[in-house]
Amino acid sequence: MFAVIYRWRVDKKHEEEFQRRWHEITQDIMRDHGGGGSRLHRAENGDWVAYARWPSKEDRDRAFADYSKNPNRSIPQREGKADLIEETWLKITDDLLIPETDLPARFR
Repeated sequence: MFAVIYRWRVDKKHEEEFQRRWHEITQDIMRDHGGGGSRLHRAENGDWVAYARWPSKEDRDRAFADYSKNPNRSIPQREGKADLIEETWLKITDDLLIPETDLPARFR
């Protein structure tokens, strides 16, 4: 299994749409293309950072290619509303991340 870290710069006027579209695209990819889910974060410097899990690079490439085939799909990067400035692939070698439902009360 792999994890990928994506980092974007998004103009303030497009942030709400970017966040909404990230959520929709991630749900579509999980449902239709076997993606392992993702988390979106806001960095201290204002960048948007997502962490996503994939079974393989090939699975991700197929999912992105299929998803992007439809020109009617709104993809913030394709529309110039977000700039992808980093994509880092990580091989998961150990996983001690506590699932959200099992986190202690201090995290809520």
